[in-house]
Amino acid sequence: MESQKDFFNRLANTWDEICNHDMIKVESILDLVEIKAGTHILDVGTGTGVLIPSLFQRVTQSGYIKAIDVAEKMIEVAQRKNKYENVIFECVDVLESKDDEDIYDHIICYSMFPHFKHRKSEVITSLAQKLKAGGKLTICHSQSRESINNLHKGADETVKEDNLPPMAILRQYFLDAGLEVLKEVDNMDMFVIIGCK
Repeated sequence: MESQKDFFNRLANTWDEICNHDMIKVESILDLVEIKAGTHILDVGTGTGVLIPSLFQRVTQSGYIKAIDVAEKMIEVAQRKNKYENVIFECVDVLESKDDEDIYDHIICYSMFPHFKHRKSEVITSLAQKLKAGGKLTICHSQSRESINNLHKGADETVKEDNLPPMAILRQYFLDAGLEVLKEVDNMDMFVIIGCK
């Protein structure tokens, strides 16, 4: 079976045609996150950089965005599309990232969390350590949990088992990582959980 990295590299140049993101819903999710100008953000699994223009509008020139992904071709597309001086791109697995602890105001996993497969709890614990005190971790999708899981089931063999867990399981992962859960949205339009350190 094709590796996850190879799968996303193969599709990188056509990803934006394959995947449609409802930017009105994306903006409403980011409104829930309450990002302020000047803050530092880690965009985990940035893909083709879908969130970056919206994040930049919020952090402005005084902020900082680090966008990471395991697939170098996705990073290449994201870099081509997003020419901001205060956005850094890196091809890395977040569990192998050399970031110091306590450096981000926000860590956002948009439309990618199921792809952590069996590492979900470990990833949340690791991401919580990268947050400043008062920093927020957000896992979000601009579709329902059911839609995401059905989409993956009917997709390529590589991602068919990549499921978004029920909210109760994610809530427990957040609590186990020392995060206070601030917001939960689990409906037909979106899936969002926001935790604070």
